[in-house]
Amino acid sequence: MPKRVLAACIVVALAALSASAGEGVNWTEDAKAAMATAAKESKDLLIDFTGSDWCGWCQKLDAEVFSQPAFAAEAPKSFVFLKLDFPHERKLSEETKKQNDEWQAKYRVSGYPTIILADATGKPYGRTGYVPGGAEKYLKHLAELRKTSIARNEAFAKAKAAEGIERAKFLDTALAAMDSSLVLGNYTDVMAEIVKLDAENKAGLKTKYGAMAALGAIEAASRSKDLDGAIKLADEAIKTYGDTGPVAQDILFLKSICSYRKGDKAGAKVALEAALKAAPDGPKAEQIKMILDRLFKDAK
Repeated sequence: MPKRVLAACIVVALAALSASAGEGVNWTEDAKAAMATAAKESKDLLIDFTGSDWCGWCQKLDAEVFSQPAFAAEAPKSFVFLKLDFPHERKLSEETKKQNDEWQAKYRVSGYPTIILADATGKPYGRTGYVPGGAEKYLKHLAELRKTSIARNEAFAKAKAAEGIERAKFLDTALAAMDSSLVLGNYTDVMAEIVKLDAENKAGLKTKYGAMAALGAIEAASRSKDLDGAIKLADEAIKTYGDTGPVAQDILFLKSICSYRKGDKAGAKVALEAALKAAPDGPKAEQIKMILDRLFKDAK
């Protein structure tokens, strides 16, 4: 073979290898197919909520992590990959749009990229997004998040062998291992069982999960633009479950948003001040202080 022909063959082969290495993991956009594969292979789901043709951070995550050979070599041992896209230019079928919207609502996704880790049934246990540092660092990050799944599953297993308040406590341990944003809307059956098992609130779990369920109902009313209904539900929840703690803070924060959207700026300020008082060191405290300072200085 002439040298020039041989050289050309080598270049083509190297280019092919490079392209293959850069392709990364295999994605599906079919949620049902992803769950079926995950169940068959005893793996979890890695779900990428992305704006593929406009979201810069999504593209960085693809380039720095998902398309890297190190990620493609290791991550498929644990995950099946589901991409739920919300593009500006790329055309999706109506069926795919409907599927993506339903899953977006299911996990309360409001920004991109959002990465959800879930078991094969779609029950989530982890939430993340773009993390700088490349593929190796991201793999370690995912490994840490998977420990949440292990803790959840161990607690659920213990709950199976328990009854009454003891069972309620194990179920609480399972849910407490996860971010509350994932619990709402995805573990309502478990929440309802905990409330039933602790019907007299001896362990304080009836109040805890009753308030969380109320928060979910308020969020649903707000999303459907029933602002009056959401505010009413918030008032009832505070009256029933109390006005202190992180969940009360979330309820009052959401009431404030609904009041503001109604044009009731003074009412929104009162609700925000109550939200801050509910949990002065809570997860939303600094955000509330900033909003009060920037938007409500002159509210009557």
